[in-house]
Amino acid sequence: MAETPVIIVSSSEKDVGKTTIGVNLAAALWSDGYKIKLFAPKNQTVEEFMSRRLLMCLQCKIDMPMPQIINSINEDNDEKTIVVAVIPSAENEKYSEVFFKAHTLISLGCEKKDFNWSFNNPYINLIWQTKKNAASKGIKHFNWIAVQNKYTGKNDSLKDDMQSMSKQLGFRVAEPLHYRDAYRYVENGYCAADMAKYKQIFKMSMDDVYARREILNLTDDLWKHK
Repeated sequence: MAETPVIIVSSSEKDVGKTTIGVNLAAALWSDGYKIKLFAPKNQTVEEFMSRRLLMCLQCKIDMPMPQIINSINEDNDEKTIVVAVIPSAENEKYSEVFFKAHTLISLGCEKKDFNWSFNNPYINLIWQTKKNAASKGIKHFNWIAVQNKYTGKNDSLKDDMQSMSKQLGFRVAEPLHYRDAYRYVENGYCAADMAKYKQIFKMSMDDVYARREILNLTDDLWKHK
């Protein structure tokens, strides 16, 4: 049985949108037919998402996919299963074993300080150990993606700075995610991917359409590494 892909959504700083983006990413993947398991320790937002999602299914009489919440990523899975792991930034090192199992690592940040990474930064040291672990398994190009979240305009772009840093640290830079209300539908138990599928229940605005497109572009980036 092939090893289950583990996609980690992480950051070196808190309050950058890991949970909302992680759940939206999971929703986009299950809309592609994957079975999704969520590893999100100490994450009340995910617990509330699941309970509100179940309530919405009952009230609207629809059958939205329900990701399984797991406490360990060592469970057996079939080939269509993907684990999305949302790691608390204050405890990155505590979950080093989860990092070592990653197929893809997504690093989120909002401002320049969130990407102010030096070689002695604990977060970068953990990623360096993760890359070394991947190399020991014969993985030459570990899939590490940096994404600016809550991008608002040209003057707010960090893309040039991130591209320069990527050459030093070895990550790929994804297109930024805009500050969109659609991402925060997670608080109500659904995502933009759900809105596109259940049009009889949800009416999508253009902002919702753009949000869904941004997340789909990010899912495409998951499989582009060499």
